[in-house]
Amino acid sequence: MKSIYRFSFSLLIGILLIWSACAPPEPSSADEDSVAELEYPLLPAPEWSHDVVWYQIFAERFWNGDPSNDPTREDLYGAYPGFAPENWSTTPWTQDWYAPDDYWDGIEDWAKDNRMDLPGFDQKVQLRRYGGDLQGVFDRLDYLDSLGITAIYFNPLNDAPSLHKYDPRHWRHIDRNFGPDPEGDLELIAKENPADPSTWVMTAADQMFADLIYKCHKRGIRVILDYSWNHTGREFWAWKDLLENQEKSDYADWYWVKTFDDPATEGSEFEYRGWFGVPS
Repeated sequence: MKSIYRFSFSLLIGILLIWSACAPPEPSSADEDSVAELEYPLLPAPEWSHDVVWYQIFAERFWNGDPSNDPTREDLYGAYPGFAPENWSTTPWTQDWYAPDDYWDGIEDWAKDNRMDLPGFDQKVQLRRYGGDLQGVFDRLDYLDSLGITAIYFNPLNDAPSLHKYDPRHWRHIDRNFGPDPEGDLELIAKENPADPSTWVMTAADQMFADLIYKCHKRGIRVILDYSWNHTGREFWAWKDLLENQEKSDYADWYWVKTFDDPATEGSEFEYRGWFGVPS
């Protein structure tokens, strides 16, 4: 059964990637009344969803089942605010939400030295990591089942440096700190060519999630994934190619670029539109 789920999970991700790349047809001028229907097709909800009992899981803060895979300072590279103090550490599970973390002492000065601004709690809290992972979900399956739930909605699990995971490094991989071997997964991913499916592999985190789906299905629990296909992070492979190759990048039209850099001038004219005005 495990081999079937390996294939199914890979196939699912492939289908979703293809589906997300497909745009609705352009409406003709003679059919303006159907514009909204073409651009925003309303598909009927599946029958099973009518009486489903949902449980939403934000994995990073659900349960730390494996402290050995906790994020490190280096794992935060590429996420807002763009730096982490040298004394950064994960946040204890029992800490009061509004209590400052130990490494917050002097963080404003550190931010200024890094040309950043952390004006308040909402900005500082972006540096927090609790170490939640997939093992934590495995550990709590009996509890979840006892609640009578019939589906789990996962906030993004894709490999990303932020706490929320909406800034993916890779869409096709489960975050390396959610699995049992972050360093090994990093080495595997580094050997891939993201544009060449023949080089794609299953990481330990990918396999662990496939196993989790299998265990959930055995209990009659469906699994829904939150993906945001119109977002990438600073460490996303196509974005990095765009930064290097500018208008010559094969992925130049994947982003809203206002102006490309002119190599004949000093400085950079590269300017782009980020989601909601957020450049990261």
